Amino acid sequence: MKNQETPGQRIRERRKMLKLTQQQLAADVGVSHVAISQWEKNETLPRGEHLLRLAELLQCPAAWLFDGEGEPFAVVSSHSSVRAVPLLTLQQVTGWLDETRLQLQREADRFLYCDSAVSDSAVAVQLDDRSMQPAFLPGDLLIFEPQRSAAPGEVVLALYAGQALVRTLRVRSPSQNEEHFLLRPVNEDYPVLSTDKHEVQIIGVLAEMRRHYHAGGQ
Repeated sequence: MKNQETPGQRIRERRKMLKLTQQQLAADVGVSHVAISQWEKNETLPRGEHLLRLAELLQCPAAWLFDGEGEPFAVVSSHSSVRAVPLLTLQQVTGWLDETRLQLQREADRFLYCDSAVSDSAVAVQLDDRSMQPAFLPGDLLIFEPQRSAAPGEVVLALYAGQALVRTLRVRSPSQNEEHFLLRPVNEDYPVLSTDKHEVQIIGVLAEMRRHYHAGGQ
């Protein structure tokens, strides 16, 4: 159930519950006490790394702090294997391989909590087309690991002609000492894409998939 309080009220409530001053919380988050005061007054909102650190210190999910979703009592600890993975659109994730990645991480306001063995550079996207059905459906949430090398047959998040796509990676026979890749959809109504025409950059290898089931199978 969604909490009707403001983000600032939730931050102040948790801080008071844990008997922390604004100065103490600010020092641990790595911001000024003025920033904490602004957050609690809803003048500004914590984002990215500051939001994750704040959630850890206030012992609650970042999603609950930010928009009131879920329950406030889950603990996100630095000693836990749980990671908060930024959830981006396929349009946003095109910048994940360049210098805008850190900015995207800082500004992200939606996260998936993941206890799989993923790195700090893991990223999540929501599938928005039918290219991978029936294996993957529109609306599925997919977490990708950039630190793993992709093997043939694995599902990858890739950049092709400047567009972020989810596809199965295939490798064709080497030609003139160069490996040529194919990005193959599951749905045959979509085209197979080849590196013959455009360079392919692999953003990450699929690490986890989540699906929300709806009544009536919709």
